[in-house]
Amino acid sequence: MRIQGKIPLLLLFILFLAFIFNSTNTYSKGTSDLRVDFNVTPSQEVIVKPVNGNAKASLDFHINPIGEVKETNRPPIDIVFVFDKSGSMNSTRDKMQNAKDGLTNAVQFFEKNKQSNDRFSLITFSSDIETILPLSNDLDAIKTSMLHTTAYGGTNYTDPLRAAKNMLKDSKNEKYIVFLTDGQPMIATSIEKVKKEVCTKPFLFFCSETSVVESDQQLVYDFQNRYSYNRWLHKIYSPDNSKLKSLYIPSFTMDGTSFNAGWYNPGELETNSQRMQALIKQKGLEVSKEIYNDKITMHTLGYGEGDLDDRYLEMLAQQTSGSFIKASEGSVSDAFEKLANKLNSVKLDGEIVVQLPENVTVDQNQYTVMNNKVYLPFSTVYEVGQGVPTPITVSLPVEFSNKGSYMFKDLKVQFKTAEETEWRSSDRKSVTIEVKDDAPASVTGRVDLNKINQDLFNLIIEDGKETNTFTGLFKLDFGGLVNPKANGDLSEITIHQPLPEGITVKESPNVTIQNINGQQIAIIKVKQKMSFENGAFTKPALEIPVTMNAVWAINNVKMPQAKVYYVDSRYGNKVSSNLSPNNNEISAKVRTRQMQNGREFAFDGYSNGTIKKVRIQGQTETVVATLEPGVDSRYPIMPVKSLESEPTQLTITYKNGATAVLPFVPELIVKDPLTETILDDGSSVSNEVEFYLSNGIPGGNISYHYQLLNEETNGEWTEIELEDTKIIDRFGKNEIRVKAVGGFAIEDYIIESTIWIEGDELIRVPSLIELYVGETQSFNIDIFPFGKPNNNYNVRVLQGDDGMINSSYSQVNSIKENRMTGLSPGEDLVEVETKNGKYKKMIRVIVKSRIVNLESMDFTKSKYTLLLEGNAFDIHSHLVFNPENATNKNIKNVLDTGNDVVDIVQENGVWKVIPKNTGVTTITVTSEEDPDIKAIAIFEVVAGEDETENPETGDGDIDGRW
Repeated sequence: MRIQGKIPLLLLFILFLAFIFNSTNTYSKGTSDLRVDFNVTPSQEVIVKPVNGNAKASLDFHINPIGEVKETNRPPIDIVFVFDKSGSMNSTRDKMQNAKDGLTNAVQFFEKNKQSNDRFSLITFSSDIETILPLSNDLDAIKTSMLHTTAYGGTNYTDPLRAAKNMLKDSKNEKYIVFLTDGQPMIATSIEKVKKEVCTKPFLFFCSETSVVESDQQLVYDFQNRYSYNRWLHKIYSPDNSKLKSLYIPSFTMDGTSFNAGWYNPGELETNSQRMQALIKQKGLEVSKEIYNDKITMHTLGYGEGDLDDRYLEMLAQQTSGSFIKASEGSVSDAFEKLANKLNSVKLDGEIVVQLPENVTVDQNQYTVMNNKVYLPFSTVYEVGQGVPTPITVSLPVEFSNKGSYMFKDLKVQFKTAEETEWRSSDRKSVTIEVKDDAPASVTGRVDLNKINQDLFNLIIEDGKETNTFTGLFKLDFGGLVNPKANGDLSEITIHQPLPEGITVKESPNVTIQNINGQQIAIIKVKQKMSFENGAFTKPALEIPVTMNAVWAINNVKMPQAKVYYVDSRYGNKVSSNLSPNNNEISAKVRTRQMQNGREFAFDGYSNGTIKKVRIQGQTETVVATLEPGVDSRYPIMPVKSLESEPTQLTITYKNGATAVLPFVPELIVKDPLTETILDDGSSVSNEVEFYLSNGIPGGNISYHYQLLNEETNGEWTEIELEDTKIIDRFGKNEIRVKAVGGFAIEDYIIESTIWIEGDELIRVPSLIELYVGETQSFNIDIFPFGKPNNNYNVRVLQGDDGMINSSYSQVNSIKENRMTGLSPGEDLVEVETKNGKYKKMIRVIVKSRIVNLESMDFTKSKYTLLLEGNAFDIHSHLVFNPENATNKNIKNVLDTGNDVVDIVQENGVWKVIPKNTGVTTITVTSEEDPDIKAIAIFEVVAGEDETENPETGDGDIDGRW
């Protein structure tokens, strides 16, 4: 019993191991190869400590994703779309409608790609929240709500973002917020520490005594409360109308406006627009930190050309490891689709963990700090078929309160996918920054990427247009001078901007491209020297614009961090500094256009090899067909470099120079099945013809149709499958017409091929028919197509050389049986001709008489010897008739010489000779046919003793016996 009791436990253990093994296998097949590596550099290795301030630098982390995703295997997702419907959305005629169409486009994307456990919601807002739809797998409610959304009111970021956070915080799915706005925040709400005046002794309707108390209170920051005397009046208030005496503000800096931690008078803040704007933006950053703490990723979409703060929207997204996209009115649908693709992909979340040395601080209002460790969030998205994601640069600004050498030790990156519960960690690294009394001047700054004609996420590479160009504006700030007597200059200023694959720069005398350690780098030389006198630069900032462009299709590429090199004349050595990284994502597609039947279409090629056909109607673009790469070996998963449209096909050139052809029309193959020869248009054959369609058209929902025109068909369009062989079996002219519908097919484009089936061999008849007078014979007339019922011919009997018609032709229509009947002896010609009169064959017909006249008759031998006692001799069996098939072979009479040697008798119509006496006689046989036809032979009768040997026979003749 004990042994039996252990068996279930053993089985459970085995099942447990199987489960673990299975889980490991599932994981290994999914995203186990997705990981990141990193390196870290200081913005400057040596920095200067100002006398009355902190030294400032940054740690720049370069995150390199590893691995790629071949097929979508994402977890369930929850998405809340937060949609700005403030009054500025009506600033142009179509602005609001374009935004609504863009969101609807994203909803339609998820209708096609959603999973059963996915959920979606919509929040619309202006000064307040207007609409909150519950999370649901049904997307119809969002589309319906968009139909009835109108624009009015101000712009409040905090309330809708906090509502979205509260909706998602307890979800077990991957959680996302997609936030669209066209303006800066003008209203914010938050719970603040305040001092307010309260009534301690109420008296009737009055208060006789008040006091100030400290509490947590909800506040509203309203940047444009009302307009009076040509200026906006700002307001900070509590919804319960409490009388605020002061509020506590932690230290932070926003857009150059700084607050030191402490109590502030609301009335004084209300008079300062810059401070009010900074406070409102800071409240938005606080909400974005709350969003990240609830493990929610937020992507921000800045819309239009209005009053947007791109860097602020980028900060909001980055604090949640999300991304920022800037979209114009014409590209907002593309922006939504791009975000939808990200959300439908596999995400790798990560954190950079930095242990701060003593005397080193960061802005805790912007960064998460616990136990003196900073946690910098990031995420990388693996889109299906897009290869390895672009590297990421994350900068952490740090400040140093004292001079010295600071080593940041045990720097690490930890990361995980959605299916993992524990962080995986990279190798640990260290970096050192020296803080000194004096050092070479500092050059800091950043590069701003600005669109020229096209949004950065939607660049278009198209011949004759500059829609693939953008500007890199390098903004250099010169400082770091602590000695008030410092004089000199910075020379040999050179910017090194690494170029991601697919991006190049417009070269000039001051801008060149070099390959350094396998990396293409734009070398940007600054001609002028930057002078400084008495501890200050003559010109403290410099902007260098560089024109850049995409050269092939790319996806979500980020510009690598740039370095600036320079020489401080006081030191003579070349030093370097990192510029702040730009986190704009750059995407480009390749485009060519074509007119088809008076309508304009574009063909777009993408970084993963996808090809789309787009219908262009004014400013509206509609995708009508998509070629997914990798499904067909002809179309690899590879960035598209160029597209060339021809009347019936698109030639695709890929990044590596390989090419592929995408047909717009099917290929019609017409073949002679006997010789396997491919037939050209207008070819002529004398047998059946096959045709089929090969090399189908990509794009999905394709149907193919054919039409066959000849003397017997009505020309109706009939659907046909690829490689489905059809037979043409009608002689004469056959016109094949083929068209395709759907996908990349050119609508109403018809391919035609004409084949002639002709020649004498199209008629099969016997060459000779022989029959007797009165006899009827059946024979075959087989007109092409052979072997099938076909009455497409005429028959005529022509007289032969004797000038007479000796036979007749008839046909039984019910079975189409051809017959010839003999009328009289003779020879005719029968003409079989196709009804169109083009082809004919002749049959020779011989009619014979059934009576065959006997021409001669003879015995088989001239002399016969009979035994006197032998058997009777059968005369008929010893006669030869000429012709052998003579009709009448009857014997009229048989006579001998009358010498009594034999008796001649007729028994039952058979003439016989019976030996009677020895001797010799002559017998004459006369034909019944003609008395002149006779056979004569000598007969000798001998006695038995004259025999030599074995005289016994059966026919009386003993000649030649032994």
